[in-house]
Amino acid sequence: MPKSTCYEAFNNGSKHRAQFPLPHGAYKLIETRDRLKSCKAEIDRIRNYVSGKADRWSLFHCTYYDKHIWLKDLPEWVSFSLGRDLLPGLLACEGDADGADLITIQSIHPALESSLHKLIDDFESKRQQIKKLIEAEYSVMRTGGSLLEPLVDDAIGLFDKALSVLP
Repeated sequence: MPKSTCYEAFNNGSKHRAQFPLPHGAYKLIETRDRLKSCKAEIDRIRNYVSGKADRWSLFHCTYYDKHIWLKDLPEWVSFSLGRDLLPGLLACEGDADGADLITIQSIHPALESSLHKLIDDFESKRQQIKKLIEAEYSVMRTGGSLLEPLVDDAIGLFDKALSVLP
């Protein structure tokens, strides 16, 4: 079965959240942001392994022989998580439990949504690039960078922006 695109993953995440609405948003925004930070740390560990700076036992989310699968699946997983948790989490921050003001939420929602859709486009572009040739990511990693890491950073930033509505 073919993998879905980042757009499909995002839509699937949104549909999943519609089946399980959030009673409160802050905890979900924090939880997903922390998972993204963990993914960013794994990218760094993979980079260190690929660059010869760490041994194969340093990886947490994957093994040295399936790191290519984990990296190829990351854009889809992040896109699903963005659809499932970002905007629904922001909207669920309103009210007594999280205490965010509706006016504040509504003021950042359009910009957050716009940035979110641009990020999904970027993830899809990188997904297609590394799907064809994972060596593209490994090559950038050997020089100290990553194709995916800046996008994961951007996703973390979107969750931080959503959390900024909290008092």
